[in-house]
Amino acid sequence: MALLFQRLGPKVLIWLTLTFLVIWTATPIIWAILSSFKDPLEIYESKSLLPEVWRLDAYRKVLSMPGFGTWLMNSIIVTVVATIVPLILAILAAYGFARYAFKFRHVLLLLYLIPRIIPRVSLIVPLNDLMSDLGLINTYSVLFITYIASAVPLATWILVGFFGSIPKEIEESATLDGANMWNRLRHVMLPMAWPGVVTAAVLCLREAWNEFSFVLALVNQTDMRTLPYQLYMLKDSMGIQDYAVYNAFTILTVLPLLLVYLLLERKVVDSIVSGAVKS
Repeated sequence: MALLFQRLGPKVLIWLTLTFLVIWTATPIIWAILSSFKDPLEIYESKSLLPEVWRLDAYRKVLSMPGFGTWLMNSIIVTVVATIVPLILAILAAYGFARYAFKFRHVLLLLYLIPRIIPRVSLIVPLNDLMSDLGLINTYSVLFITYIASAVPLATWILVGFFGSIPKEIEESATLDGANMWNRLRHVMLPMAWPGVVTAAVLCLREAWNEFSFVLALVNQTDMRTLPYQLYMLKDSMGIQDYAVYNAFTILTVLPLLLVYLLLERKVVDSIVSGAVKS
């Protein structure tokens, strides 16, 4: 019996811990999804988790909101730019850090983390003052600048480990065949570090899509809001909460990001694990 417990004990403990974490994480999400199909009064009055009658009224209300298409398009535009541009900059920076042994390289790489270490709340006031002086408040440019500046350090740190793990001999062979730096980066480094590139892209996309503090501080026009910002305004403007509409808006906001994760989850997890081992 003791031998059996010794063998199964750690596994049982791990499974119990994982089960608890899954329940803890999934319960609010499940409640939000089910509540979005309920009548608003039913959420307050019913003790049942499942809706008595499955309704799509909340989703119709959200999709028929006058500015929903604009908020969705704002989120898409900002997210696309704040994913592609940081990824390009991070690839170039990570390649330089991984392949060129210049002076203070490690110190400079460490300084890259400063935008990630400083709390974003402490950046809001100086950013607002700076962008106001530049006349960029309520423009796409102000969101592009802040989102890109926030995403580049994260993507660079991810890619440095992947580029550094690729043997230099492979690049040297390509150099002997006449490949210049750009050809080596494009045809040798990027294909071999592709899992890391995908991981960096997904994390940049997640940050841009979910970003709230910067858009709250730098945008005050209705037609410049993103979905997370409008979700916040929806909660403040409704008085007695219509949780069916609120949860429906939440589900529609996170759904695109969830689909991306479901499509790329295996590649992201594998690349994060392999990157940790390589680094």
